[in-house]
Amino acid sequence: MKNERIVNRMQVCRVLMTLLVQVLVIVLVVAVLMYLFMPALNIRSIGFIFCLLIVIVIMTAIEYWLYGFERIRAKVLLVALASIVSYLLIGGCLSVTMFRASRYHEMVEIEQGDFEKDIPNITNQIQVPIVDMETAQKLGDRTIGNIKNATWYEVEDEYNLIKYQGEFYRISELSYGGFFKYLKAKDSGIPGYVLVNIENQEAKYVQLEEPIRYSPSACFGQKLKRHLRMQYPTYIFGSSFFEIDENGKPYYITSVRTPTIGVFGGAKENSFIITNASTGESEEYKTEELPEWVEHAYDLSYLMEVTKYNQTYVNGWFNSIFSKTDVLNTSYEYRNQKDDEENFAGYNTVITANNDIVFYTGVTPASVAESNVGFILANPRTGKITYYECAGAEESSAQQAVESLVQDLRYTATFPTVINVDGFETYFMLLKDKAGLVQRYALCNVKDYTKAVQAENLETCLNLYKEKLGMELSVTGVQEVSKTEGNIQELYQAEIDGCTFYYFTIDGDSNLYMSSIKNSNRQVLLKQGTKVNLEYVESSEDGIFIVQKIAF
Repeated sequence: MKNERIVNRMQVCRVLMTLLVQVLVIVLVVAVLMYLFMPALNIRSIGFIFCLLIVIVIMTAIEYWLYGFERIRAKVLLVALASIVSYLLIGGCLSVTMFRASRYHEMVEIEQGDFEKDIPNITNQIQVPIVDMETAQKLGDRTIGNIKNATWYEVEDEYNLIKYQGEFYRISELSYGGFFKYLKAKDSGIPGYVLVNIENQEAKYVQLEEPIRYSPSACFGQKLKRHLRMQYPTYIFGSSFFEIDENGKPYYITSVRTPTIGVFGGAKENSFIITNASTGESEEYKTEELPEWVEHAYDLSYLMEVTKYNQTYVNGWFNSIFSKTDVLNTSYEYRNQKDDEENFAGYNTVITANNDIVFYTGVTPASVAESNVGFILANPRTGKITYYECAGAEESSAQQAVESLVQDLRYTATFPTVINVDGFETYFMLLKDKAGLVQRYALCNVKDYTKAVQAENLETCLNLYKEKLGMELSVTGVQEVSKTEGNIQELYQAEIDGCTFYYFTIDGDSNLYMSSIKNSNRQVLLKQGTKVNLEYVESSEDGIFIVQKIAF
């Protein structure tokens, strides 16, 4: 009897130990999955469902190894496993575009834009980002060499365009150079960030009074996503953007995604969490509540995703696969079909007449990829997407057109930005050398890409372009037209991008006058001693005056 009690106790202890080991294993697995993958505790999160599936599989495997499938708990686990798999399959089917094409099409409403109203006229305001992301990367990397412990940090490649204290900059955060460098630097944090002025190409490193403690490159509890997960355990997060307020304080803006179609599909971004990168304090905002200094809330890939849904499923799913009637593509999507993605980025940044920062990408018919029917401006602050009708050459054709003007120099053109030149839709590009440095500026007419010009400065480039289009030469600012007359003393002729220009001086006047052949075809008769009457304005180059009218 005594031996029987001892045996029973041993069996109970064995059962309890087995149960304890099972619980410990499961707790350990759950803790590791939650810590490493940080899924949202939300049944509409695929990440959470997969983590739950892994836990059930491990529990079922342990139960089978110990007892087989004889006990009722094993059968319950099998039912739970089958239920989760069924939930994934059914939820996935309810969310696919094949069955919910109309819902995906309606995820965003694309507005019709007014080009002349929305895009500033470059004749009066030359406000274009002449520093693209690649150039900003080269300039910014040189700024942190002299900071303390510079080898601990790296400059991120994502130079987003922001407006800061009335000027436009590309900004990039510093990040830890790896796990072991983080261990060295975690107590001191990330000391600053990099700003690159888009107009004068000045790059500067900004030292913070209070360093950045929470960032995507940090580890453990200071990793941004893990820090946010502890604060908002059920939220499904999108992308995070680094920005600064008007006082230069660093923040991260992280989008919150909510599935709206079926179980997992049609995720919309309707709110955003702004986290103080130094203190870790976070606050949630709706789109209309965002502080004025925030420029990037919506992720570009999200904006292009909902745009694609709108343009692809305009007439249903079957139409998008077979006849493709009225189906459109964006250059952002089309870029993946290009062999040289470096020179065909698929999008660029534009500054609107209201000083809003928006993303530009062209729109092509699905069946004719070499021709644009318009373009899209997507606002990363408001999520607003605007379409502008503008038939013409697609971006890579414009790039090739301006590259042909400097083929002997082998410069490459950046992906274009659309600007407004006296009502004409115009591609603006930078021409770079092999080192990635900006050497020239180029303009190309959207509707007729044979009208392309390049020059070493913006004003000359603009003047040459307007000559190509048969318009008057532009002037810097508002200037009065002056008049003079006299006899030609010296006369020279030059051919610039297919247009003839006459340069001359007149008796008793040290000024050099420049006149286009379009002012008067009779200028071919000009010679020394010819008396001329001129109307002219001062150019940006000292000593040279632009003739607007000439009579002789």
